[in-house]
Amino acid sequence: MENDYIMKIIKTTLQGLAYVLKGKQSMENSIDENTNNLVLTEEQALRLTIIKYINECKINEAENLLFEAIYSHKSPEFLELALFFYEEINKFSLDKLIDCNFSKEEILDGLNTIKKIYNV
Repeated sequence: MENDYIMKIIKTTLQGLAYVLKGKQSMENSIDENTNNLVLTEEQALRLTIIKYINECKINEAENLLFEAIYSHKSPEFLELALFFYEEINKFSLDKLIDCNFSKEEILDGLNTIKKIYNV
């Protein structure tokens, strides 16, 4: 029962934060015309690293990187990335979260911290 309550709070929090970002377009890649190489923004590079860490079950490391980026430069892009991160790990089963040394309560704590940082 407690986990259902936490899941409901997480879902509601994610929906509320997503509402704040409503209308924001997804990130776009840019090409450096001189070298024809893909140039990634800081947010895009961080997103790729966080996805890698999620896939490797390094949730704490991913969360630490995310908060370091937010504290160094609070931007709408990092808010969007935080929502993506918590939404993705919220899809994990309780067993998988435990295997990753994380919990639903930590997801909720992270979301509440994001809300405070961004004043939403």
